[in-house]
Amino acid sequence: MQRADLDKWKSSEVSRLLALVETERRYYQDIFAQLPLAIAVVDGEWGLSAVNREFRRLFGLRSADLSRMRLPDLLPDPQFEAALVDVLKTGTPRLNHPVVLGGENSALRLIANIQRVPGWQAGAEDELLLTIGEDHVSVSSVPAASWEPPPAPLLERRRQRNLIEEAKRGAIERLSGRLAHVANNLLMIIGGYAEELMESLPAEDSRRDDVAEIIKASARMGALTHDLTVLTRPPAPAAAPFPLAAWAASAVDRWELASAAETTLHALTARQLLDLILSETLRHLRPEPGTGQLSFARAGEDTVEIALHLPGLAVSDETCERLFEPFSGPKEGTDPPLGLAGIVRPWQGLGGTITFEAEPGEAPRLLLTCPLAGEGDNSATAATILVVEDEAGIRSLIVKALDRQGFRVVQASSAEEAFTACEEPGAGFDLLITDLTMPGQTGRQLAEYVRTKWPNARVLFISGFTEDAQLAAQIGARKLPEQTRFLAKPFHVTQLIAQVKELLAG
Repeated sequence: MQRADLDKWKSSEVSRLLALVETERRYYQDIFAQLPLAIAVVDGEWGLSAVNREFRRLFGLRSADLSRMRLPDLLPDPQFEAALVDVLKTGTPRLNHPVVLGGENSALRLIANIQRVPGWQAGAEDELLLTIGEDHVSVSSVPAASWEPPPAPLLERRRQRNLIEEAKRGAIERLSGRLAHVANNLLMIIGGYAEELMESLPAEDSRRDDVAEIIKASARMGALTHDLTVLTRPPAPAAAPFPLAAWAASAVDRWELASAAETTLHALTARQLLDLILSETLRHLRPEPGTGQLSFARAGEDTVEIALHLPGLAVSDETCERLFEPFSGPKEGTDPPLGLAGIVRPWQGLGGTITFEAEPGEAPRLLLTCPLAGEGDNSATAATILVVEDEAGIRSLIVKALDRQGFRVVQASSAEEAFTACEEPGAGFDLLITDLTMPGQTGRQLAEYVRTKWPNARVLFISGFTEDAQLAAQIGARKLPEQTRFLAKPFHVTQLIAQVKELLAG
């Protein structure tokens, strides 16, 4: 941009220009960060000026490593270092330059492309742009019996870091178990004697208030001890397939996220556990409402990757280190909750992984993997269910339970509302859940109508009482029509879900 009257620019014009420059910079930074190739910018002293996500993944680097890391430390190959010197001196690019790490039979073979580029700042010295990938051709040419894939220096570092994190988690869990055991015994003594003392004091004795405070403090400590016990012996939730698109749409609304990428993938895990992970992460990090973004990708034939991106959020190294430690997040009420520490093991038990990444120039992100539901697992949770119940509290409970399982749910407070829903364009129901006794039409009449439109629809009657003598006789004799069941009120939602899944499974 050229303007003769630069000295007359207003501060608002300068601000707009700087904003445009910053927008462009972030745009290209995001592209650089997400490219699937391992890329690094190297200065004349062989320091790492910038690396992208794939480069860090390949070599197991953390942001703290970059300031003290030199390229020869990563790739100690004399011929490669000589090639770097030559390109920086002559400006002639080197393409497909081999880099060999390790011995002859246990070597890791890489391919590097090196070219000289101008420094980013005006007047800065030239730098090197480096892209690296594995040399699959050379690897495949080595006889299978003589070659074993070795852990390369930086790949080994990444593996060691994961082992350290796992060992740290195990140590915390063992300490928590011992602490919980001792604390439970002490709390039983403190609470028991406090209650005995309370019973011995007259009703008008002012010391009763002091003893009551001891009892309340003991109860609070008991709750924390219970959390420590959960950390050492976490409950094992049940996995079930559900569509990630429906879960993501609900997550965006519940946690005020900015958006969720479209997906047709189904996860095979515990949906309530996924909810807890997202909730605890957002509670701990406290991003601005309307900034979080969800994305999904296949991470292999049988694994799905779920990422929560948090653009604009500044996260310190200390926060990253403590994110998975017990009681490390902000308080809720008088005491901090256990947090993500109590969720990691159950998530791992269902075949998942959980990590958090916060690298310079990139949006922090929570990265989860879990099993991918196969095609045969998707039919039940892809079902559409019509719920008809005139009692609002019961209807809401049923809808929430079904939504948590990933079903598509349409609800109505009466048979008349249900008739209207059945006539909507594109309507179609795999299952009808209906109360039997409602104002106007009965549940049985509604079921007959639904089956005239969708003959294969299943029906689940829910009721504590019915005046329909014919249906009452069928229920009593356990001779309901085919694909029809009855669940008596009151019932637990787990009973409802079990009946729903059995009906939909045929």
